[in-house]
Amino acid sequence: MQNEKQKQKYTELKDLIEIVKKLRSEQGCPWDRKQTEETLKPYIIEEAYEVVDAISSNNKTEIIEELGDLLLQVVFLSDIYEERNEFKIEDVINTINKKLIRRHPHVFDENFSLKEGECLEDVILQNWEKIKREEKEEKLKNMPDMPKNPSVYVPETMPSLHRAYMVQEKAKRTGFDFEGEGGALDKIYEEISELKKELDNKTSKDKIIEEYGDILFSVVNLGRLLDIHPCSALNKSSDKFIKRFGYMEKKASLPVSKLDAESLDILWEEAKRAL
Repeated sequence: MQNEKQKQKYTELKDLIEIVKKLRSEQGCPWDRKQTEETLKPYIIEEAYEVVDAISSNNKTEIIEELGDLLLQVVFLSDIYEERNEFKIEDVINTINKKLIRRHPHVFDENFSLKEGECLEDVILQNWEKIKREEKEEKLKNMPDMPKNPSVYVPETMPSLHRAYMVQEKAKRTGFDFEGEGGALDKIYEEISELKKELDNKTSKDKIIEEYGDILFSVVNLGRLLDIHPCSALNKSSDKFIKRFGYMEKKASLPVSKLDAESLDILWEEAKRAL
């Protein structure tokens, strides 16, 4: 009964903050106490992926739980920095609140209005990019030693396919883009030809990796122009392959590894027709 009352006591964000503080205290949990911003990095990435997976499952209970796990990482990390008197979670919340208001003048600025002939969506995008540039300039002014990244920079820690997609999206906002999918498709053929040439010439591994990467980058570009995210498309293809391979294993008279090439081809074609 006492445990149930204890559970009901903690229901809000401020309670989560207090729970994390207790876990990090001398009377708390040894594992939680020894965590740092570096040790939390993989958990932050893992929890973000689990949120996406829960959304895909459309299971509300799972979504709620995984969002909570992701929120925990934000609170936990903020508490680590607070212990060093660097900043608090209130600073994190205050910063994002200000950023949202600043970047949405069409919602929060009472003096905002469209000029004749302007499209709201175009103005929103133009304002967004303008405000981001101003924010970056302000940061550089206040922190002159901060590295100045190109406008299309996306962190290397982001999953590679999504990173390529976002780099291309940022380039598009500067006006650097294909006019249509035809040009992007031609680029794929061009990159494949360049890889073939390097393979025929038996060039260095680094050069082959470079040309192979160019093909992937070009394929992502085509998908973006077709409004297809590469991660979603590749996951569908991976799922399809897994199902078809499972069909082969089920139908095969021997383990797949023991079958000859002809038998594998027959089974694969059968799997393709079935699935």
